[in-house]
Amino acid sequence: MGKDDVIIVGGGLAGLECGAILSKEGFKVTVLEQSHKSGGFFQSFTRNGYSIDSSVHYVGSLDKGELLYDIFKYLGILENIRLSRMNPLGFDNIHINDEVFPLAMGHEQFCESLSERFPREKNDIKAYTDILKNIGTGTKNTVQSSAGISGEGMNYLSVGAYDEIERLLKNNKLCKVVSGNSIIYGGDRQMTPFYVHAITNNSYLEGSYRFSGGAEQVTKALEGKIAENGGVVRCGARVTKIITIDNKAGGVELEGGEVIVSKYVVSSLHPSLTLNLIDDNNAIRSVFRNRITSLKNSYGLFCLYLIMKEGAFPYLNENHFIFNEGRNTKSNKLPPDNGIIVTMQVPSDGGNSAEVVSLMRPMYFSEVERWSNTKVGNRGEDYLEFKERVSDEMIAIAESRFPGFKSSIASKYSATPLTFRDYLSAPEGSAYGIMKNYNSPLSTLIQPKSKIENLFLSGQSLNLHGVMGVTITALMTCYEILGTDYLSGKIFEKR
Repeated sequence: MGKDDVIIVGGGLAGLECGAILSKEGFKVTVLEQSHKSGGFFQSFTRNGYSIDSSVHYVGSLDKGELLYDIFKYLGILENIRLSRMNPLGFDNIHINDEVFPLAMGHEQFCESLSERFPREKNDIKAYTDILKNIGTGTKNTVQSSAGISGEGMNYLSVGAYDEIERLLKNNKLCKVVSGNSIIYGGDRQMTPFYVHAITNNSYLEGSYRFSGGAEQVTKALEGKIAENGGVVRCGARVTKIITIDNKAGGVELEGGEVIVSKYVVSSLHPSLTLNLIDDNNAIRSVFRNRITSLKNSYGLFCLYLIMKEGAFPYLNENHFIFNEGRNTKSNKLPPDNGIIVTMQVPSDGGNSAEVVSLMRPMYFSEVERWSNTKVGNRGEDYLEFKERVSDEMIAIAESRFPGFKSSIASKYSATPLTFRDYLSAPEGSAYGIMKNYNSPLSTLIQPKSKIENLFLSGQSLNLHGVMGVTITALMTCYEILGTDYLSGKIFEKR
């Protein structure tokens, strides 16, 4: 029977960041990950000699002095991560039929660039950009005091993203452009708050980067810091029970019966999975259990990973979101239907030709539910045919904007929400966890401090998702254990 200060259940980004922070501050930490490797959505896999990022392809707020930069600097991992700054004139490019609209980096440049395409809407674009910046600045300030979301941000949690975009910008095509990258935050017309749209897009305006050498560098760097600080990351360690005594967490039990005693337990799993692990059914009120289990999860992703023929297609240091609406050019749908994102990994040889390209589109669990009782590698021919059909449709969309794209592909691999469900224990293969709902904003915000003493929660289903959102949430969790003034002072003392 082992004894630790902190047991962290789940070795995704939030779990590793909590482990790195707490071990840096002197706690004896063990991170337990049921998979064969840590990282969650940051995991990569190897095909034909190439390392392929499974989900995370770019990150924002990493310019010097920005929020994620400051936290990564405190963790001491910046020197272990190779970053490539994306095209400042168009890090994201939104394709609406035959037109393409670059989204420039930097608030002023973003505003000026978009105003050149929509000169009559210049004042509207300026007002929209100012709101993004104000929400981002407010969040930075409140993160230092543990609030996480500013007062203005809280107001925008109860406003629909697409309703507010249409109110601010009015022009239908312009609305489609600024909402065209909504796949990166799980945008949904009926649920997504404007705050989620604003904080995500503002992050990328502040400084967008790709990982040169793959996103897994982040998890390896965090693992290294945990080990350097005397902590342990154990993979292949499945937690079956969170032990509670008199409504107080006291450790965990692993598959096989091993018990690890600890003062604190942090679970970075989806909240519904955490509830299933608590051994005392009376420790959590049924009202809370019912609330959590009834919350809607975000959609998943269909990811198509392409290895390109050597020298056949140029490397594009930007993302492309492609929507072919056909004749229905006056459609008011936000975001537009039938869209994909085309994103690329930085070439390993530093050259100008694409090596690994990923195509992604939203995919709801209902599209793969008929195979929900199957396992990886044994889902049947009809599943393989389904994946092939979807892959071909996505390649055709990419080809429509980039002639010669299809013929440049050497090999392809794909993943559905079932893949992420089975490898990452993501309920229904959800890409972003519990959906934030502007119709009932407080019901979808979950606090890091649980009703069980010394049991804390973290991860993308709490307050915010995305790399920056999860990092903020991990910070909020550690504030509860270390104290806000102490930890905030350590991280932001030189701001």
